[in-house]
Amino acid sequence: GLIFMSKKEDDAADGGDGGFSLGLGDLFCLGGALSWSIYLFRLSAVSDQYDEIQLMSRKTFLLAVLYTIWCGLEIVISGGASQWVGWANVAAWAMLFYSALGPGTVADVLQQKGQKTVNATVANIILSLEPVFTAIFGRLLLGEVTSVVEKAGGCLILIAALVATMR
Repeated sequence: GLIFMSKKEDDAADGGDGGFSLGLGDLFCLGGALSWSIYLFRLSAVSDQYDEIQLMSRKTFLLAVLYTIWCGLEIVISGGASQWVGWANVAAWAMLFYSALGPGTVADVLQQKGQKTVNATVANIILSLEPVFTAIFGRLLLGEVTSVVEKAGGCLILIAALVATMR
């Protein structure tokens, strides 16, 4: 379903073949999805042992350390030049910090609280609906229109979630 939601109908007009292909970026996305799924199952296993704020604070701190290492390696590899053109823009940093501390932190804590009450399978099913919710809110808030293929992909995701909960 996600492949259909990600597919552009006008791909052939943009010089693409109009068909489906699996590139390196797709493999990275699939790897990220697999990692996220493992994270959810592991989080469900330890969520009863830790306070939500403490657990999410440690996770956020670890990610900040890893991202800093990544950024440092990128600067060293590129010879001192940053790949991010907005690195000197104060407003860009303010938005970055807001998204990390505001919606990011609130979402993490609420997800942790929710995973204490539902099992990992149910949480994974609910979170797999993210592209569907994104399409719905994109339509309601921004007036974005999805193609027939994207709607079919969303339907496949919904059907998969329903089938997974029927066992």
